[in-house]
Order: sequence, then C-alpha cells, then structure tokens
Amino acid sequence: MNDLTRQEDDLMKNRSFFARSWHSCLTVSAFFFVLLAAGCQPESHAENQPESTGQTEIIETENPPQYVSDTSPEDCIVCGEGKGTVLPLYRGQENLGIVNLNSFDLAPVTINRYDDFGKLIEEAEQGSSTHITNTGEGGFFLSVTADTNRGYAHGHLSFDKNKALDMEKTASHLCSDCLNQMMEHCWSDVPFCMGVIDFSTGEIRLFEEKITAFTFGNYYISCDSRDMDEGDLREIDLLIFYCPERYQD
Repeated sequence: MNDLTRQEDDLMKNRSFFARSWHSCLTVSAFFFVLLAAGCQPESHAENQPESTGQTEIIETENPPQYVSDTSPEDCIVCGEGKGTVLPLYRGQENLGIVNLNSFDLAPVTINRYDDFGKLIEEAEQGSSTHITNTGEGGFFLSVTADTNRGYAHGHLSFDKNKALDMEKTASHLCSDCLNQMMEHCWSDVPFCMGVIDFSTGEIRLFEEKITAFTFGNYYISCDSRDMDEGDLREIDLLIFYCPERYQD
C-alpha cells in the first residue's frame, strides 16, 4: 500500500515538472515570435508605403512657346499711341474691330454708337446701318450690318486664303507682351492673318480654320469660314452679339 502511494506521488511530480517545462517552452517561443514580427513588419511597411513629406506633387507640363518682338511697348500699336493707324479713333469704345495683323489695316464693327467726343449715345436708332471696308489688293473686304438697338451685328469677311499670319510682320506692330497674349489663345500653329480686336481692352483674338465660334470679352462671335470654289479667297460669315454679364458677384 505504501509502495503504491509513493508511485502515485512520483507520477504526480513528473507530470507537474513536465507541465512547467512545456509552459516555459511556449512562453519562450511566443517571446521570439513577437520579436521576429516586430523586427520584420516596419521594414515591410517602409518598403510598400512611401514616406509622406506633406508637399503637393508638382506635375511638369510643356510650356507654350514664347515670342519675342523688337517693338518696344512705346512703339506698340496696341499699348502705345497707335501712330499711323485709325485705332486711336476707337480706343476705349465698347466695340470691336476686324484687323489684319500683317498690315494692321482695321475696320470697326459699331454695335454701340458714340458721338464725335467719344460719348456713348444711349438712345434708339432708326433702322440699321451697313459699313463696307475694302483695303485693296492683298487686303480684306468687310461688309457688316449692325443693329445697335438689339446689340448685334452680322456681316461677311473675305481675304486671301494663302496669306497666313506672318510673325515677322506682326511683331513689327506689337510688343512682346501683346504678341504673346494674342498667341496664347490660338489652337492652331498657323492661324489666319485676320482677327478681331476689342477697342475697350486692346485684346486681340485671331480667326482659325477649325474655330467656328468663341466668346471674347463682352461678345459672342460666330465665324463660320469656307474656301471659295474659284479663286484664292476665304470667306467668313460673321454674327456678333454684344452680351456683357447680366449679373455681377
């Protein structure tokens, strides 16, 4: 009986020792596993996630070409005195002009009427008026009818289709700033030599083959162009609306 009791005590001690040993092994294994995970995870995270710098990414884009003119701002027809042209007669008016940039021949489109002292005439006009301009051989022909009471004009422009914008001639009329402001609105590398000028701001927008309409300051301009079947002329049908913003912020 005593021998049996001692055997049972020895068995219980062995089991207790085995349990403690196994628990120690599990504890050590778990400790090394945590160290391994802690050592590996930050490196993996650093490889997959770029470090944030708090700065906005800058995407480089191709800059538009810059044009340089030898004409000074003082001698520029648009921002200077406009010597040798009829531009000073219309400067400051809320009207447009059709202009040949190679020669700077100019014809007004009189949607708003002014008196001889440059004051706006704010009264109804009886009927409508048609203005015809012909600048001669190699120039342009313009016939435009304005309805000042309703604030629009329609007309017809024709010019030599083989005469594109001559940058050298245009630069002889415009300074670098005016030249670049005009060209930055062009979609074509070879626009027409004909365009429109805003007398109140001096801004110029060129006509282009694939542009059939555009907004320009206080105006909406439809300019559907076509080549004549015979001869070397290009024609543009013009419809111009004077439409300043109705509501201001």
